[in-house]
Amino acid sequence: DAFHSWPGYWKGRNEAFVAYASVPFGLDNEGYNIWYYERGGKEMFDELYGRYNMKGFFVGNAGQEIGMHSNKRATKLADFKGMKVRTVGWYMDILTQMGVSVTPLPVAEIYLALERGIIDACEFSSPAANVSTGFHEITEYMIMPGVHQPSCQFDVAINLDKWKALPEDLKQIVETAAKETQLWSNSWSENLNIEALKILSAKSEFVKMDDATVVDFAKASFKYLDDLKTKHPDVKKTLDSQEKFKEDFATWSDMRGRLAPWPNKDVEKGRLLQ
Repeated sequence: DAFHSWPGYWKGRNEAFVAYASVPFGLDNEGYNIWYYERGGKEMFDELYGRYNMKGFFVGNAGQEIGMHSNKRATKLADFKGMKVRTVGWYMDILTQMGVSVTPLPVAEIYLALERGIIDACEFSSPAANVSTGFHEITEYMIMPGVHQPSCQFDVAINLDKWKALPEDLKQIVETAAKETQLWSNSWSENLNIEALKILSAKSEFVKMDDATVVDFAKASFKYLDDLKTKHPDVKKTLDSQEKFKEDFATWSDMRGRLAPWPNKDVEKGRLLQ
């Protein structure tokens, strides 16, 4: 009657579900919250799930995902050519177009595939979630940043007939619990990431893609998404709405400067922005 999942897994049913899960170079957790609750995202989500006789809710965002666990060092675009990588969603298609060999392995098969050299690298989730997989124990590098998922959005969906049969007070309880979980979840996840990064960095060398490579990934992502829009009206509707929000929010985002709460000693040395 119901499930808890990551909407991007329903890509085969409707490409637009991925836009509610994570978009390469798309909305972060703050952006998803504002767009969903204040800019019409919730209504579009209801309409999309309603076509499949489901009632959907945002119920948690794990925040920025970490990059790739890898046994090959990669900081430039050329380094990724021919690499064998596990990923899912739209990033799978984007990497394929960029010359990367991609396989969407289920989570249970990733560790063995890395260990046996069937794949060179994988992305999965947040630092805290990745620690539990043990991928860092059998890979040498952590390739940053996680451009594929600026945030990781989860949902719950309930059979619409079952939902309609609930009394109004229980519906309100579900609505309230979903919103509470959505707004709490990122704080919980980010706090867990503090210790997780210590564990990961003790086992893996963190390397960063250079700026030019990140821009190359962005250009490839935007081209792919623009192509999707021409083929899938639901994708166009959803992404256009998200991109309009990003445009509208950009001025304030720039003006506030993303002043970050770095340790005092770092701020005194001139480290100010996120």
